[in-house]
Amino acid sequence: MRKLVTLAIAVLILVPLLGSTGLAQAGDYPRIGLVLATGGLGDRSFNDQSFKGASDAAAVIAAQYGVTVDDVLDYVEPTDIAEYEGFQLQFADSGEYDIVICIGFDQAAALEIVAPQYPDVKFVIVDMVVIGDNIASVVMNDWESAFLVGVAAAMMTETDIIGFEGGMEIPLIVGFMNGYTQGAQWVNPDIEVLVRYVGEWANPTLGAELAREMYNSGADIIYGAAGKSHLGVFTAAEELGKYAFGTDVDQAATAPEHADVIIGSGLKRVDLAVESQVLAVLNNTWGAGVFSYGVNTSFGFGTGIAIGTQDVNAWIRKSTSEVHVPCDVIMKLIEAANGIHDGSIVIDPSA
Repeated sequence: MRKLVTLAIAVLILVPLLGSTGLAQAGDYPRIGLVLATGGLGDRSFNDQSFKGASDAAAVIAAQYGVTVDDVLDYVEPTDIAEYEGFQLQFADSGEYDIVICIGFDQAAALEIVAPQYPDVKFVIVDMVVIGDNIASVVMNDWESAFLVGVAAAMMTETDIIGFEGGMEIPLIVGFMNGYTQGAQWVNPDIEVLVRYVGEWANPTLGAELAREMYNSGADIIYGAAGKSHLGVFTAAEELGKYAFGTDVDQAATAPEHADVIIGSGLKRVDLAVESQVLAVLNNTWGAGVFSYGVNTSFGFGTGIAIGTQDVNAWIRKSTSEVHVPCDVIMKLIEAANGIHDGSIVIDPSA
């Protein structure tokens, strides 16, 4: 796959000429344009997971048509929200891409402007709902995975004080925090949850500083949901002999140097969601609409937790963590996951 380096500002010059240019003309196979979230690759979670899903789908297309993955997938790494519209336009206006995938809630405003101008291009947005005849909105019940992390943290803390570090204090991340808190309180109503927000997605130095503050205030476990910023949580945990939880993927695997302090990770299978959207284009089954993934959804998968040494069910998966997890923690997680699935446990992400 190629990383596009064309400046987004150059595309804005074309705005007066915008219009539908039809489907890809570069070949008879579907082509993918991927606009990653700010923070870019290397976060070892959300962006990397999205990139994996697009890459896996591109590999299927490449194998079927006898081309390379580089022929199928191009991507960009915006560094600022202001760049989103330009990059979306760049992909759509080229006429070369059948599907443009927009990663992150904060691409919504740009997509509302761009998508209507290109009705023959299929757009996907992850983590936000944007309504349009050519837009598929992929959302995840993040609070479910956060709830399971909270359950595990409450079971394993020795101080009855745990922490949460979010990227920004926005509804999406507040939903993580609320799910985590409710999961912990489901185990222990008296547990204390410390909360800090970094204010940005790619500042692990500040992430480590805020984590040290919580650890020094009594927390012995912190759950990070802050992109690259919460990589600093793992650094602080190593320094102070504490523990942490990652998010989106098994971060004991993506950050193996911290596998001795990462107990587990909340799972958000963005890779599967992105891959399924692209393969739907390949199979001529793609449709616009809202697609919700999670334990308590029609899909029945997409969220969960990576912890322990064995795959238990669709929602509790093994981790490469080096931290020993007692059997009673796994049993409690099974109870919690089953309760979320059958509706007997109701999580309020806005509480």
